[in-house]
Amino acid sequence: MSFPTGQDELERRARVFRRLRIGVLALVVGYFFLPYDVQVVIPVWLLFLAALGLELDFFLGGYLQARRGRSAGSAPNRGPQDRDLSDLGGAQWHDPEHVAEYLDDPEAALEEEPEQEPEPVEWDEPRRLDWRHVVEALAAVAIVGGILFYASRPEGWDAVSGRDRARAEAAFSREATLIAGHPARIGCDTSGEHVGFVQDADGVATVGGRQAYVTPSICDTLYQLAFKHRAQSFSRTARAIAVLAHESWHLRGVRNEGLANCYGFQSGVEIGVHLGLSKGKAHAMMREQLATNASDASGQPAYLVPSGCRDGGAEDLHPTAHGFP
Repeated sequence: MSFPTGQDELERRARVFRRLRIGVLALVVGYFFLPYDVQVVIPVWLLFLAALGLELDFFLGGYLQARRGRSAGSAPNRGPQDRDLSDLGGAQWHDPEHVAEYLDDPEAALEEEPEQEPEPVEWDEPRRLDWRHVVEALAAVAIVGGILFYASRPEGWDAVSGRDRARAEAAFSREATLIAGHPARIGCDTSGEHVGFVQDADGVATVGGRQAYVTPSICDTLYQLAFKHRAQSFSRTARAIAVLAHESWHLRGVRNEGLANCYGFQSGVEIGVHLGLSKGKAHAMMREQLATNASDASGQPAYLVPSGCRDGGAEDLHPTAHGFP
């Protein structure tokens, strides 16, 4: 019958903790498929602490177990040692044959036996640190930390600094002021109190007022264009420009949604150029918005542009110019 050695026990622990690491990684991946309401309750750093605690328990537990093994194996033997018995002539009295020989012939048994060389003491080989376990532990912690860092880092408008947000809102407000004909301010509604999920709109403005709000997504798209000089996508950038222009026309006093769209598509060309687009690309974007107006306004007929929203039509802001909008 064979008993597990200390090294076998450590290998068994390593296999168990390897399965636990896989379980932690599965929990981390599964976390991002949970409903948003559940994710809000469970902070991401809690998962990282779970992974870190697992690795600390593995190493500290193994270290303490190794220490207990060494202590048990090195318990002092308080009886006479083999070498002492050999040197002092007492070893033979632990031999039953020698005791029997003494009883038969005491004089012969007391004769001095030739001194024997003591057997070399064999020490247990010290357990070496298995660097495979260290690499596995560090890799597991790094993977979990990397996933959580990448997934929880700010994105979109949330990743824009406060200083750049202020600069962007000032730039959007200048465009709105040019259209409204009076001082106007565009705010990015990060709180969601004015636009977004509740109101199901990309922007809102008081007709003839001085304040309008657009969603953080619209703000980020316009910010990327004006300050990072990149369009996130053709249609997305076109939509953001059209929303800014649409709300600006509300600030000017236009109440009709379809008419605000028509004027916004035309003014959007100038806004796009101011934010960094070429005139040809700005025209192409607004033409796309006009072409998709019917499908975009499906179920919301109030947002359909009027029949005069065409080149030379009654709603053409520049009837003498060609290239509508």
